Amino acid sequence: MKLLHYYMIKRFVSTFLFALLAMALLFIIVDLFEHLENFLDREVFFIKILEYYMYYIPDILKLVIPIATLMAVLFSVGMFSSNNEITAMKSGGMSLYSIMLPFVIVSLALSVFQLYFSSEIVPKSNKIKNTLGEVYFGRSSRTIYLSNLYIRDNPTKVVNFREYDANKNRGYSLQINTFSGLNSPRLVESIRAENFYWDSTLSTWKLIKIKKQVFTEGNIIEYRIDSMNYKFSFNQKELTELAKPFDEMTFREQDNYLKFQQKGGKDIRKELTNYYGTIAFPFANFIVILFGVPFASIKQKGGIAIQISAALIISFLYIVFAKLGQIIGYSLQFPPLLSAWLANGIFFLGGIFVLYRTPK
Repeated sequence: MKLLHYYMIKRFVSTFLFALLAMALLFIIVDLFEHLENFLDREVFFIKILEYYMYYIPDILKLVIPIATLMAVLFSVGMFSSNNEITAMKSGGMSLYSIMLPFVIVSLALSVFQLYFSSEIVPKSNKIKNTLGEVYFGRSSRTIYLSNLYIRDNPTKVVNFREYDANKNRGYSLQINTFSGLNSPRLVESIRAENFYWDSTLSTWKLIKIKKQVFTEGNIIEYRIDSMNYKFSFNQKELTELAKPFDEMTFREQDNYLKFQQKGGKDIRKELTNYYGTIAFPFANFIVILFGVPFASIKQKGGIAIQISAALIISFLYIVFAKLGQIIGYSLQFPPLLSAWLANGIFFLGGIFVLYRTPK
């Protein structure tokens, strides 16, 4: 039994790698033709284009791994069925569940790997890709500053600034408003600074050219100060991480960013739904097995054409449902976690139904 499972996994993995490579190349060719005119206008050397797409590949793989998983299981199990190997396995006492077991194990391992890959590898490659795109191809998707950010530093203090440059660790047009309390809040102090920066020696923020106003009953006391040290609930590292483009952040950094935004009073339900959806997506590797193995284990008249069509249809439906589920969940004010996992839940139940209806 173990030898047979090893044989099945070997066939699946080899097909999976081929499907992954084929779809990645197809994706690159389509993108290359789309931007070829831009590359030629800028007279970009071939080696630079090659380097750009080398760092683009991880982001592409993140998207196509579940599709490659589905194609691999349809082709490998379909080949077993065409060669009557599925019939021989069942005659030898193997049930459909036993046939599925190695594919389930591999798909779960792929899901875990894709989570790590999407969180740790893809952001690093995206950072280099975005830099190359900015320098050689005129693409300006990468930002290194924050603008018009509002932060609730504590329950009675609100901070906002016009801009923060992560390269220079310096911000501009800072305002700090302190209120009397949560019940019937009254503005008691306002601090405005032309710019501010992180003092690494003192591990604190330095405010420059300050106008401070203290509001008392019927009076406003105003001060002008050249500079002062100020402690916020966030440090330079945390603020710099927020300046990264979202596709260059790890899952931990994305989570910190969203919590930071929520702390400032922003409604982050939509962003949180997309974040949870990114985490839910790798588990499609497991869900497609529930469809793929039962479907491919039955001999199909159309052969390889049917396998390809089934893979494309199921993949298209999953992607549509994944986005549609998030939109519907957000519109109906479902919890973000539920909205993000809605497609996985529906397809999981659908897969269980298909598995139940398939002869064992």
